[in-house]
Amino acid sequence: MGTPQRSHAPGRDTLLLTLILHLAQVKEATINRRRFITTALGVGALAQISACTADKGQPRSTAYRGPRPKSPYKFSDEFDGPAGSAPDLSKWQYDIGGGGWGNGELEFYTSSRENSFLDGNGNLVIRATKEVHTEGGQTTTAYRSARLNTMGKFSAYHGTFEARMKLDVQPGLWPAWWALGANFPQVGWPACGEVDMLESFGVNQVQTSVHTPSGSQGGVLTKSSSVAVDNDWHTWRMEWGAASGGFTFLKDGAEYMNVLPAQVRNWVFSSGVPLFLILNLAVGGVVGTPPESVQFPVDLLVDYVRVW
Repeated sequence: MGTPQRSHAPGRDTLLLTLILHLAQVKEATINRRRFITTALGVGALAQISACTADKGQPRSTAYRGPRPKSPYKFSDEFDGPAGSAPDLSKWQYDIGGGGWGNGELEFYTSSRENSFLDGNGNLVIRATKEVHTEGGQTTTAYRSARLNTMGKFSAYHGTFEARMKLDVQPGLWPAWWALGANFPQVGWPACGEVDMLESFGVNQVQTSVHTPSGSQGGVLTKSSSVAVDNDWHTWRMEWGAASGGFTFLKDGAEYMNVLPAQVRNWVFSSGVPLFLILNLAVGGVVGTPPESVQFPVDLLVDYVRVW
């Protein structure tokens, strides 16, 4: 790209530069990069960069955001919509109910706006809530949350799967972004296979796993890896290669795990069966009961989910 054209109107650049430098003193620290670009390259460069970096009209973390593909997305939800509105039900459906979900989980999943909604800033909020009731000397605790999936609405065989998310890492909370084979209604779990792009178990690391059926009833074979996490925004990507048939996982553009078919027995991911997506925030189960120190509600925020 060539050097941006500068106006030759007497004093115009000086006036604009003075204004920008003034704004730099009252904006967040990230504006300093704009000030440098303005000084070195001219006001035209600032205008171009401002147009490129404006994102949904809201302040954003400086954390990595994945590059957009050259071809259209197979699936994309940017979660744009009025505050308090429901997720797009042409793309998502709800799992509803309790009973532990096979893991001893404590929450009851709902479709209520109390537990899942758009925040008006371009994010999906999945919210876990806690209610304590005391009656007749008996105290009961009820946890509610949400679990959304794309089963029957979208699935993909091979491609790139990416989500930008913000966790609230708390003991006893179990947020996850994961996928199951679209033949799940026919063959059940674990025969359908499972890929956990990320699971947080309430500590400063998340786990990524690929599960295949072990051959014994209900058993699984697993290859997994852990990577550091915090409460900031991060971009999580899974690349499902058509050539290798395996999975590559990246956090903020940095690869941290690669799984090939030869590494896990009973590989079910080369059979032509696509994967559908799941987002949820579980409570309890294998991560234990939340201690009293956990302040509810606890939120999982999702900026976008994209597949290409």
